Amino acid sequence: MIFECIPTEACLFFLCGLGTGLCASHLKIVLLGGRNSGKNSLGNLILAKEEFVTKERTSCSRRLGVVTGRWVTVVDTPGWWCDFTAEDTSPLVKREITASLCLCSPGPHVFLITVKASSFFSERRRRSVEEHVSLLGEGVWSHCIVVFTFADRSEHIEAEEFVQRGGKSLRWLTERCGQRCHSVLLNGDTKRAELLVKIQKLVTDNGNRVFEMQDSIVQAAAEERRRVDERAQIRFIRMKYYRSLMRERLRPVTDIRFVLLGAKGSGKTSALNTILGRESSQQPGRTAQCCVGEGVVFGRQVTVVDTPGWWMNYFCDETSVYDRREIVLSLSLCPPGPHVFLLVIRVDRAFPETYRRSVQEHLELISQHIWSHIILLFSFGDWLGATTTEQYIESEGEALRWLVEKCGNRYHVLNSKTKGDGFQVRELIGKIEEMMSCDIGWHYEIERKELEELERRMKSEAETARERLMKKERQRQKAKCELDELHRLQELRITLVGGRKAGRSSCGNTILSRKCFSTDTQTVSCHEHLCKITGKLVSVTDTPGYSPVTSELLMTPCAILLVVNISSSFTDLHLDALEKQLETGGGQLWSRAMVLFSYGDWLGGTNIEERIESEGHLLQELVERCGNRYHVLDNRNWGDGAQVRELIELVEEMLLGQRMAVRHSSDQMCENIHSEDATPEKMHMKNKTSCRHQLSTGLTDSSTSCSESSDAAQTVALRVRRTRRQPEFTSLDRNSFKSFAASVRKQEVRWTTDLLVRFPYSLLRPNNDSLTLSRRCQTMLLVPCQSQPSVSSEDDGISLHSLCHPALRERTLQRVCESGGLQDLIDQWGHSSLDELEAFIDSYFDMVWGQTMGSFQPPECDHSATEQAALTKEDGGEVLLSIDKKLSKLELLEEIRGELAELRNAIQELKKKNEKGNDNTI
Repeated sequence: MIFECIPTEACLFFLCGLGTGLCASHLKIVLLGGRNSGKNSLGNLILAKEEFVTKERTSCSRRLGVVTGRWVTVVDTPGWWCDFTAEDTSPLVKREITASLCLCSPGPHVFLITVKASSFFSERRRRSVEEHVSLLGEGVWSHCIVVFTFADRSEHIEAEEFVQRGGKSLRWLTERCGQRCHSVLLNGDTKRAELLVKIQKLVTDNGNRVFEMQDSIVQAAAEERRRVDERAQIRFIRMKYYRSLMRERLRPVTDIRFVLLGAKGSGKTSALNTILGRESSQQPGRTAQCCVGEGVVFGRQVTVVDTPGWWMNYFCDETSVYDRREIVLSLSLCPPGPHVFLLVIRVDRAFPETYRRSVQEHLELISQHIWSHIILLFSFGDWLGATTTEQYIESEGEALRWLVEKCGNRYHVLNSKTKGDGFQVRELIGKIEEMMSCDIGWHYEIERKELEELERRMKSEAETARERLMKKERQRQKAKCELDELHRLQELRITLVGGRKAGRSSCGNTILSRKCFSTDTQTVSCHEHLCKITGKLVSVTDTPGYSPVTSELLMTPCAILLVVNISSSFTDLHLDALEKQLETGGGQLWSRAMVLFSYGDWLGGTNIEERIESEGHLLQELVERCGNRYHVLDNRNWGDGAQVRELIELVEEMLLGQRMAVRHSSDQMCENIHSEDATPEKMHMKNKTSCRHQLSTGLTDSSTSCSESSDAAQTVALRVRRTRRQPEFTSLDRNSFKSFAASVRKQEVRWTTDLLVRFPYSLLRPNNDSLTLSRRCQTMLLVPCQSQPSVSSEDDGISLHSLCHPALRERTLQRVCESGGLQDLIDQWGHSSLDELEAFIDSYFDMVWGQTMGSFQPPECDHSATEQAALTKEDGGEVLLSIDKKLSKLELLEEIRGELAELRNAIQELKKKNEKGNDNTI
């Protein structure tokens, strides 16, 4: 037996073995974990020598060594994709994980679950670990230790501290393993001895027992492997026989044209570079448009067309129109047409029935008869290791076997990482020539009429795309000029709405430049986060998929971003869902809405306008309803934040319309100051400047008085509807107020008040529902609201406004009786405050006035005929009536304040009597 020179800590491990009689026993360890988690390096660290190659493979590997005077067997297993569930993992990998126990019979003492410390351990990764480890059985957790692998010494910390920083998911994993965890530095052995001690302690705690899987599971795995080997041998013989027949008819070929087809990320572009023998200088990214590569390969002139991929789990109707069209157009890029289609499939991922159907539908876009001219090209061949292609095909399942048979048992494996002498490319060219020999001179050609129609449509779409872009640029240029006249907003509220797979949470994280919203789980409630962007405090709210927009957004200035997944098709179901989400606002929310396209990396070298035009009228209708406002976010590549800064500018430009509406009203008020007014010219100009400034910014300090008069009797204050922010006030002189009232009448500005702050009746003249300012009042404080609450139009509703007028009160009491009596009124208003009742009157007034008040004569006014004639002469009879109409509402409100208080007390007394009566009955 060989003993190593070991440190003091390792001696403790050795002495523990002596104390338990294990110094001569055999310790068996199995390594588990995701791909690139550091399993191989951890095995080398334990054995203190380079035994495992640091690359992924599909089969288990076993190494034996002597560690601190004790034989140790370490078994490395294939890794799984860290974010994949067990269902998404290849059956070959799952079978090998189970078979790892057979390499350390009767079973391992310890399982080391490796977690890469530099990667965020999300909930999705936690579920992935749980499902893959549970393949071995529920009892495996009592034999597990979590090992955090660090590659950089500067980032290395203790395991306990790392768990506390890691969050809920990481704490769950360590608790599942009985709080057994350890951290190691892969390029050093400072923590190796401590790990060995923890391993020995776990073995001792388990009574030196090994983990034994049920015999039935082990036998089933062994039987499946035997059947796979038998079927693989039969398939290999069939393939060889087929190729031998083709070689008999083989003829020289000098020109080969073929098209690469496959799902997103399948490795088509890497395969193209490998076949043509060239190095790619570009970063790997998505192919958004067909591209052509040419070269001489083993004496043949080869033309290769690369095509855009599709999502592996998307059916054909879910793929965007643009991508589907590019697939069809690929035939025209290697005229007169391709000889062969290479269908690229990744070997390191599962191939379920969903993927098979997706492949079938996308290929048959070209033709139903395409199958006889397809060769399957398996990419990422280095992952197979010692596993043969036939073993992989037979292990994967029925879906892949169906596809291989559909392609006439023609397949090839390509390893893009190994260049070598080009043997694998030479073999591929040979298989292509063999297939071409079956039909000399054959090539696949697109129909001429179909090609001309596609080209005509693309030309038309390109023109409309340019027009859309120019229209957007003109809108932005105009908005920027108007923004220069206003103060920039210091706060912005953004709400993200859209479908469940639209990418709202990812867009929110991109805007905030940090991962605030979870992308692993479905959003079930609203979440809000804040950040500073270009000096502005930006609030971003993520909402559940397809949930209606709350009415709160009607009361506050907020930008609504309709998130649309640009990588998929946009159907009438998507449009209907978005319309339902915004229907709460009754059409008002569209003026604050913008389309935000997610998955911006999907565009590649294309522009968003081309995608909008190619997708069809549904997406175009959505963009038009949002006023041709749209933006794209690449949530995978945040870059320097330029895309977010541009989004913020677009949002501020979108909200400009509301701000300019208020500014336009203020300009009108100031320009309509009557020349006969006794106020000096300088006072007019000062009021005009103050009015324009404060109304255009929309932001004033409520604690600062805007009135120039120090006399409280000359000041009137109206308060806007309460929001989270403080109410805002703007100073207006008498004539400006009258002009403002005229704007209200023309519906240029909406008028809403909730609470009268200071209202001296001696300075105001009631007439109908208008508000007329007396000559004695030169200045007032008011703020026009930018939004108005929706008014219910239910016929059986109870209008408390009707209690202020005898005739209306009689009608209301009649409606009360018809609708169920006073008890309904008690139930509706028993817990309301006086302010809430007043707010109800304010929102309900316009409807009730139109339905009922028209049949009654307004109360006689108190002012003199001389003053009335003067006011009529100044502003015109129609304007005066509109002003008087506004005052009537406030007058009626004041008259019933006492009655409302009495009614509230009466309601409370009735409720108490009813409750007491119910108690007596019981």
